[in-house]
Amino acid sequence: MVPISARLPDDLYEWLSTLPMEDATTLSDKLRVAVLHLKRMHDGDADYIDALAMYRDLGRSTREQIAQLERKTGQHSEVLAAFMEHLPALIAMLHASQPSSPSSARELEAVLVKRTMQLAETLLRQAVTTRAAAYDEKVVIDNSTRVLELAQLISSPR
Repeated sequence: MVPISARLPDDLYEWLSTLPMEDATTLSDKLRVAVLHLKRMHDGDADYIDALAMYRDLGRSTREQIAQLERKTGQHSEVLAAFMEHLPALIAMLHASQPSSPSSARELEAVLVKRTMQLAETLLRQAVTTRAAAYDEKVVIDNSTRVLELAQLISSPR
C-alpha cells in the first residue's frame, strides 16, 4: 500500500466519515473503496460484463429490500423484476459502448432497441389480464393505453 495525503472540503469529509460502507469502517478504508468504485466505473467503459456487474451491484440494496418485502408480505412483482433485470443491462450497454463509426452506432442502437422491446413485451404481458403481477395490479393497464393504440396503428394496413 502507498500512503497518500488528501485535503477534502468539510462537507465532503463529514459525508464520507458518516457514510456507511460495507467492509469499510475507517476513513482510509472508505477512500480505498471509493477509488476502487471509480476504477470500476472507468474499467466498465470498455467491457459490458464488468459494467453489467457494476450496475447490478448498484441496485443490490433495492433488490434485497424488495426480496425482504416479498418474503414478509408474500407478494411478488413481475413488473419490478423486469425492471431490475432490463435496466442494468441497458445502462451497461450504454456505459460500455464505444461507438466510433456509423456501423458501431447502428449496432448499439439495434441492441438497445431489442432490449427495450423485450422489456416492453414483458410489461405488455402483464396487461393481458386486468390484474398484473405487481404491487399495484392496475399499474400496467393504466399506463399502457397509448402504447396499445400505437401498436394497433402500426399493425393496421395503410
